[in-house]
Amino acid sequence: MNKYLTASAMLMFAGLMVIASPAVAGVYTSDQVIATQQYQYNKQQVLAFVDTAEVQQKLQTLGVSPADAKQRIASMTNAELEAFNSQLNDMPAGGIVGTIVTVLVVVAVLDLMGITDVYPFIRPI
Repeated sequence: MNKYLTASAMLMFAGLMVIASPAVAGVYTSDQVIATQQYQYNKQQVLAFVDTAEVQQKLQTLGVSPADAKQRIASMTNAELEAFNSQLNDMPAGGIVGTIVTVLVVVAVLDLMGITDVYPFIRPI
């Protein structure tokens, strides 16, 4: 039994020596690492944007399933992701908030002039 174990161990050791290959390490510059990290960050940012309820509702209104949009984002190149992200970052934060505030101010002015009676706490002039 001892000879069998010794022979098996030597056979396994010889097999590992034949199979083992040298490790090859590449040299990466800081720019390459940063570019890779930036690509992953941009992709995560766009995917998080697609995960919001408003965007999913708009996609469905346009006839695009969120899964198809995510698949397209996954296949985007680094340049496409950077361009899309810059467009997202340039968009106004509130979007429609300015319009809503304008409508509320106009209605308040109309209430002050006595034309409408929307706000009961505003007394006409």
